[in-house]
Amino acid sequence: MSDNIKMTLRRRSTHFTHSKSRASYDISDLVVDDSITWDIDTNFSATEFKFKLVFDTKPVIPYTGDIITFTWKKTKIFYGYVFNYGFDKDHNINVKCYGPSRYLKNEDSIVFKAGTLSDRFKEVCKRAGIKAKVVASASHKCKAEINDGKTYFDMIKSAISTTTKSTHKHYLIFDHYDTVELRKFPYKKLDIVIGDQSGLIDYDYSVDIDNTYNVVEVVKKDAKKSKKTSKTKTSKDDPKNTTIKSKTVSMPSSKQWGKLQKVVNAKKKANDAQMIQQAKNELKNRNMANKELKITCVGRTDLIPGNYVTISIKDYKKKFKDCPILKATHHFGQDYTVDLTMKVGKSWQVSGSMS
Repeated sequence: MSDNIKMTLRRRSTHFTHSKSRASYDISDLVVDDSITWDIDTNFSATEFKFKLVFDTKPVIPYTGDIITFTWKKTKIFYGYVFNYGFDKDHNINVKCYGPSRYLKNEDSIVFKAGTLSDRFKEVCKRAGIKAKVVASASHKCKAEINDGKTYFDMIKSAISTTTKSTHKHYLIFDHYDTVELRKFPYKKLDIVIGDQSGLIDYDYSVDIDNTYNVVEVVKKDAKKSKKTSKTKTSKDDPKNTTIKSKTVSMPSSKQWGKLQKVVNAKKKANDAQMIQQAKNELKNRNMANKELKITCVGRTDLIPGNYVTISIKDYKKKFKDCPILKATHHFGQDYTVDLTMKVGKSWQVSGSMS
């Protein structure tokens, strides 16, 4: 295996061994070259780390729950726990681990009082029994909320969505070695350009308008109660007594894309001007194409979700500035490469979603 790596295995419990001195192992020399992958994304899922071991004599088997640490060129990359392992007759052991945020998949029932995203993040991490750090705090107060039988990830996702809609600021959960962090999104700008002459190996660029709107109609329904309404009658609106008032705003892109319309309900007690403004606000992020870029490039440990970088593609005379990374899969070995999924432009900001 490459001299750049150092990997250790530590028994989470000493029940497997007769002495504490044998509870930790350096397994760097047992790792198969190019078998290590480090997979991170922004879609509320834990960091995944996979590798393969091979042995000639007595095997060192990573049991479920054991702690794996990985360092690349003296930089701490991964700290996590074995969740899956298997071995065959050829003495190969395949191992899959997850970072600490894997425990945010635990389910719980919590009644949250009104509080910030930061407060709720710290609360669920404490309940999950994992180290947590708020790198980017949020001052917006989310309303009191009942979460019954939901995962901690879902609880954080709800708080992030509410905070983003109110503040237009984005956040992500990141496994930073042994600590789960709440970070802003985008997180850090990398002062590099990845291109045909600077590390770019392969790419795939796509544009779509599947979730795009260029016309928004804001509607307000007025249902007058009839004097003849029976007590046993359902609460459905009566067409005879119901009127719908609407205000519509359209964008010039309808000439290019055709009419792509979305209907939203007016805010309570909104007047005509407020309905028009609501439509304009809705169109700010909706009236744009979704642009996604996937690349494979020479590996760097700072090419991780949340960070953003500029990509240059000479063949198409394209230069995509400050593309936020949504997903990264690092392939460590003699040839260190990374696969990146990125957003181009501002379409990733739609509805507070980074997926």
